[in-house]
Amino acid sequence: MAQISTMSGVAVGQIYRDFASKEDIVVSIVEDDCVSFMDAETLKSAIDRRDKGAVREWLRHFVHPQDGRSDEKSARLFAEIIAESARNERIASIFTTIHDDVRGKTLDALEVLSEGKDDTAARGVVADLIATMSLGLMHHRLMRHNLAIDDLVPALERIIDREIEALRTGHQ
Repeated sequence: MAQISTMSGVAVGQIYRDFASKEDIVVSIVEDDCVSFMDAETLKSAIDRRDKGAVREWLRHFVHPQDGRSDEKSARLFAEIIAESARNERIASIFTTIHDDVRGKTLDALEVLSEGKDDTAARGVVADLIATMSLGLMHHRLMRHNLAIDDLVPALERIIDREIEALRTGHQ
């Protein structure tokens, strides 16, 4: 706690007034980082407007964030959160809640992009594919620092586009 106090400039007593334990601090960081990475509010806004372009843009950024969410420090922290969720039930619960919320919004986004075609099971597979691509690319880049992704990201986007088109036309 002394180190946290020193690094944050917040007195130890104030930290204990704001957080009951060190785990509560970790939980707060996890919630903030997950919500920031998932950027669900941007997606919700695009869905509410039924803005296909904005939905597709969110999907592109979700698979390969090109803003502040893509820096290595954030990616490492997010990887640590995922690892901690395997060891800590409280962190796992938070991560699962946020993941389920984003998955639900992704399903809604896919409904917008598939023009209302009612195939919930197929949309679920595509939503899971998108999440897997996003997390996979982030972890792949952490393991291979010099990974050239100029060709990889467009290939991932083409896969998503094909899957969305299959949803739209009913040809899974």
